[in-house]
Amino acid sequence: MTDDERNQHRQSNEQSEVFGPIDAGALREIRDLFVEQEPLVHTASLDDPLNPQTLSIELSDGVGAASTAQIDVRWSLTGNYAAHYSDDRDRNFRFDCHPKPDAPRQHFHPPPDAPSRPVEPSCITVSAVSLVTRAILQRWRYAYTHDTFEELNDAENPP
Repeated sequence: MTDDERNQHRQSNEQSEVFGPIDAGALREIRDLFVEQEPLVHTASLDDPLNPQTLSIELSDGVGAASTAQIDVRWSLTGNYAAHYSDDRDRNFRFDCHPKPDAPRQHFHPPPDAPSRPVEPSCITVSAVSLVTRAILQRWRYAYTHDTFEELNDAENPP
C-alpha cells in the first residue's frame, strides 16, 4: 500500500467514525418516502439489502438540461446524514448534517460541484428523518420546477 493509499484509508476511517454507523431503518424510510412523494423516481435501491451503507435514488430527469439525475443518501444512527445530488451534466450539490471543522453541523455544499470548502449553513434545520427527507424533496422539486440551482438553499423552515 502506498503512502497516498494509507492516507486515503485513514481519512476514510476517520470520516466514518465521525459520521457514525449507518441506520438501515432510516434508509428504508427515506426510500419509501421518495418513492411515495416523487413521481420522477425511477429506482430507489440500497447498495446491500442486509447491511446497507447508501441509498441510491435514480431520477428519470434532472434539473435544466440534465436528462438523468441521482440522489445518494447516507443516514447514521447518530442522526448525521448526507444527501448528494448529481446529474449527467456533472453538476452536484449536497445537504449534509455532520461535524465538520469550521462549518455548521447542518451545511450545504453548493452547485455546480459541491466543494468540500467553502460550505454554507443549510436551510434544512429539522432533524427527524421524515422531515429532512421531505425538505430535500422540496428543495430538489424547487430546482427541477424552476430549471435552476439558484436559491436552492434559500428556503425558510422547510419542508
